[in-house]
Amino acid sequence: QYLDFGNDKIILFVGRIDPLKGIDKLIKAISYLQNIQGLRLVVIGGGEHSQREIEQLQKLSWDLQIQDSVTFQGLIKHEQLPYFYSAANACVLPSYYESFGMVALESLACGTPVVATNIGSLKSVIRQGETGYVITDNAPHHLADKIALLLSRPNTDTESALSIRASVSRFSWPNIAEMFIKECQRVLASYLVPTP
Repeated sequence: QYLDFGNDKIILFVGRIDPLKGIDKLIKAISYLQNIQGLRLVVIGGGEHSQREIEQLQKLSWDLQIQDSVTFQGLIKHEQLPYFYSAANACVLPSYYESFGMVALESLACGTPVVATNIGSLKSVIRQGETGYVITDNAPHHLADKIALLLSRPNTDTESALSIRASVSRFSWPNIAEMFIKECQRVLASYLVPTP
């Protein structure tokens, strides 16, 4: 019911609707890409205090005359997000700040490449030119350039989606738990003095 976008090329944003997330820069980037047939930006997110920000972003898309290429999907249940990530051609994180960048990890785990600003831990998650791009800032032309590069790739086949998914397998919960245990053991070993 949600994913009625036909054959559109989907650029996805998932997150809080907040100026800190740089969604306005992404909308401007989409305006640079109007030569790409069937391009659609899908913005997922919201919250009780986001209505004013959404209205400003909608106005921006009207001002840029791309309102028909921008869909504000609202809040989506977390268990439904993989359908959107998997349907997208690219996921974009144009944020000014992220503590880690879980959206990028989720997107990659669904086989969808990511364009993101150099924030949080994204440089350690995204393989430059392979699973996406990390750019120095969220200037619309930088975002547009990298989105265009991802869209110019041959249609994402199962093999490349599997390769993108495999790139983040080290972040699975069992691997994280194992690394955490090893780190705890290392710290304990440095503090425990063997008794004679």
